[in-house]
Amino acid sequence: MDNITNTILSLAAFITAIATLIVNIIKAKKEIENTLPKKIQKQSSIDIEITNRLENIKEYLKADRVQIYDFHNGGHYANGRSVLKTSCSYEVVRAGVKGHQKELQAIPLSCIPQFIRTLLDRKELQINNLDDLKELMPATCNISIKKRTKCTIIF
Repeated sequence: MDNITNTILSLAAFITAIATLIVNIIKAKKEIENTLPKKIQKQSSIDIEITNRLENIKEYLKADRVQIYDFHNGGHYANGRSVLKTSCSYEVVRAGVKGHQKELQAIPLSCIPQFIRTLLDRKELQINNLDDLKELMPATCNISIKKRTKCTIIF
């Protein structure tokens, strides 16, 4: 009789321990979800919306890639002058076309002056063949995507 009682008590303790573990896991999961900053949750929704719209633009323009660049301050030179830079914040590409968003980060504007001037003057820049940049904007061509694709850049 004592063995049966001990077995039942052990089984009850085991079930209680498992139930407690499950409850603690659920609580921990909720705490982690609640500690995610609301800004990250909001930004994620915004990123999805921007990406969806870029996909629509890419299809509408029949482009191989569409990118959005942000201008930012990348620090200061020793003389105090600001190091203005641009980074590709968003990129969508057609299937089979390699993305280059990671490589197009923190590019000093002084590396691509003709490209920046043209973009600022026109407010957009459509490039049907990256080979066209070789003569007009050699500095831009040197850091540009190597695969010859059609892309549209809108400022």
